[in-house]
Amino acid sequence: MTEWESADHRNNREKSNRVRQAAEDLFKPTRQPPPAELPTPVSSAVPSVAQQPRRQPRIFTVPPRAPVSAQVEIPVDPKPIRRKAVTRSETGSVPASQVGRVRALTSYGMTPAQVAELYGVRLEEIERIIRGTAYPGKSR
Repeated sequence: MTEWESADHRNNREKSNRVRQAAEDLFKPTRQPPPAELPTPVSSAVPSVAQQPRRQPRIFTVPPRAPVSAQVEIPVDPKPIRRKAVTRSETGSVPASQVGRVRALTSYGMTPAQVAELYGVRLEEIERIIRGTAYPGKSR
C-alpha cells in the first residue's frame, strides 16, 4: 500500500465510524432526568396530561338486523326496459352511420331480433350487417 492509499483508507474508516456513531446516537434512547431535575413549568395555557380528564371511548352502535323470516317477493318475470327506437327510414334499412352500432349491440348480447325490432327493420337486414356483406351505397 502506498502512502496515499493508506491515508484514503484511514479517512474512509474514520468517516464510516463517524456515520455509524451518528446513527447510533440518533436511535439511542434519551436519558430521562430524575423528577427532581425536571424544570417545573410556569402556569401555561395548556394543562398537562395529568390534569386533563380521561377521554371517553367512542362506541358506535350497530343497528339490529332484520329478521330472516321476512321474505321480499321478487317478480319472476321483470318487465324489460323499453328502449327508444331510432328514427325509422322509409326504405326499411339501417342508416350507414348506425352499422357499427348494430354490430356492437349484437356482439354485446342483444339478439339480432332485438336489434331488428329496435331499428324497425327486417331480421335479414340485421343478419346481413352482422355477416359484414357490403352495405348498399357504401364502398369497401
